Amino acid sequence: MKTKSVILVLLLAMSTALYSQTNFSDGLSKGKSQGKKILVNIYSENDNWSKKMDNVYATDAVRNYVSSNFVYVKLNANGSEKISYSGKDWTASSLSKYFGATGYPTHVFLNSDGSVIKFTYNGESTGSFPGYLDAGEFEKLLKYFAENKYKDTDLGKVL
Repeated sequence: MKTKSVILVLLLAMSTALYSQTNFSDGLSKGKSQGKKILVNIYSENDNWSKKMDNVYATDAVRNYVSSNFVYVKLNANGSEKISYSGKDWTASSLSKYFGATGYPTHVFLNSDGSVIKFTYNGESTGSFPGYLDAGEFEKLLKYFAENKYKDTDLGKVL
């Protein structure tokens, strides 16, 4: 029983490590050098929905799809670390607000050059998607951006 617990902890740590290694600035650099879109997961450490969303990110299907198609970055909505973005200096908290995060988690997709990807959701133009999605729905959201459907399809028709 103790061995199973140790293995489970190690597996969870490894899956978390796949995502936690990239800070925002490094994510922008990787996106540019790899020509990949950047997925920004804006979260709050005290928010239960953010914690539940972490479990979705840890599923094999989501983890594999994200690592194949995006550079993944977590941004703490309450963080005070300094970030340089779009020619300005921000704190993680102020950048989260700039990206439109009013609840958590919020997902923002950036082009490889770091610009926010605008899309239409239920007829409204936006640059962020707030809220928790289960793994199946989240995979639809990921494919919507990875396959460039945001260019001509309202996200409301996909989810």
